[in-house]
Amino acid sequence: MALLIKNITTYKELKPLYDEYKKSRDKEKYLRGYESEIILFEAVSKALKAFGVSGKLSDPTKLKAKYKRLIAEKDALYTKYGKLKKQLQEYDAVK
Repeated sequence: MALLIKNITTYKELKPLYDEYKKSRDKEKYLRGYESEIILFEAVSKALKAFGVSGKLSDPTKLKAKYKRLIAEKDALYTKYGKLKKQLQEYDAVK
C-alpha cells in the first residue's frame, strides 16, 4: 500500500508536465528538457496499471490515513499475538 501511495502521489505531481509534453509541438526538445520526469511518469503510469488502478485516482491523504490506521491495527494485533504466545508457552509448561 505504501508503494501505491507513492505511485499515486508521483503520478499526480507529474501529470501536468506530461500533458504539456503531449501538447508540445517540438516533443523532442521538450523531452530533452524533462526526460527524467517523463520517464518517471510513464513508469509510474505503467505500475498503476499493473496494480489495476485506472480512472479516477484515490486521494493520497486518505490512503495515508488508512495506511496509518492499518499499521496501528497490525501493531495492536501483533502485541496481542505476543501475549497469547507467551500464555501458550505457560500452558505447555504446566501441561
